[in-house]
Amino acid sequence: MLRLILLSLLSIACCVHIVLAQSRGDVEAYVARYRATALQYEKEYGIPAPIILAQGILESAAGTSSLTKASNNHFCIKAGSQWNGPIYLAWDDESEKSSFRSYSSASESYRDYALLLSTSATYRALFEINVYDYRRWAYGLKKAGYATAPNYATALIGIIDQYKLYAINGGVKLRPGKIVVVTKYVESDKPVFDTECVAAEEETSQEQEVIMEAMKFFAVEINGIHCTILQPGETLASISRRHNMPYTALLEYNEIASERTLREGAIIFLDKKKKKYMGAQDFYIAKGGETLYDVSQLFGIRLHQLAKLNKLNDYIRLEKGTRIALK
Repeated sequence: MLRLILLSLLSIACCVHIVLAQSRGDVEAYVARYRATALQYEKEYGIPAPIILAQGILESAAGTSSLTKASNNHFCIKAGSQWNGPIYLAWDDESEKSSFRSYSSASESYRDYALLLSTSATYRALFEINVYDYRRWAYGLKKAGYATAPNYATALIGIIDQYKLYAINGGVKLRPGKIVVVTKYVESDKPVFDTECVAAEEETSQEQEVIMEAMKFFAVEINGIHCTILQPGETLASISRRHNMPYTALLEYNEIASERTLREGAIIFLDKKKKKYMGAQDFYIAKGGETLYDVSQLFGIRLHQLAKLNKLNDYIRLEKGTRIALK
């Protein structure tokens, strides 16, 4: 889905300004800064350092989200009734701002995250998984309910593979579906793995492909309106936290009642779409399988205005070759 949407964006490059993400530099700086902390908490709590870093990168947008900058909360942990510390109010998926835990430092956030995972019965089964098996850990976190995004595990694995985070604790790139087996330890307990579970570093995993594709398109401007792409492992709630704006506003701007209809790679407007299209293109030829809503998102035009202009029903599915007037 992500690939199809991005290809659609490229096909109308004359009217869409694509802003390449600077996220690679952000991620690499984040890893350099928190690598030692992740390794320390792997040793103390048994959580794989690659998983700690991947979750930190995903939940905090590599330390750049509004929530993280204001509260040092790198893992989007809400305050809850058991929290007695300071809080920070931020937008989530509720009509009013939600209470998130606020920390004096990133290290404090990391330790609180490690305590949460290691002491909660919800995550107890994870600690039976080999510390080098980041794939099973990723799926285990998703199964335990750490995040609601359906592709959360895919995103974590993709980040680990793309940035070679598996090497941080002496691990290797893993083949999907293989049991992680350490055959022996050498050179100060450095693990040696059974070749059946090891993937070549130059081999690109499916999860890694998703992340690589997403990295190319982080923010876009369509019809003069700032928007973003729903990245792997994200939800509207995480976008609202990242951009410090109400979840309900995102629903309104994108003319949807619920985010259940959204898929990875969807265009998410951060302001109201315009009544008129301001670009040079006069018509759009439907590729088949699209709806008028899809076209309204591609060109940043309010759905009802586009339907009125073309004398069509708002939610009609378009046949291949249908000519849609944009102005």
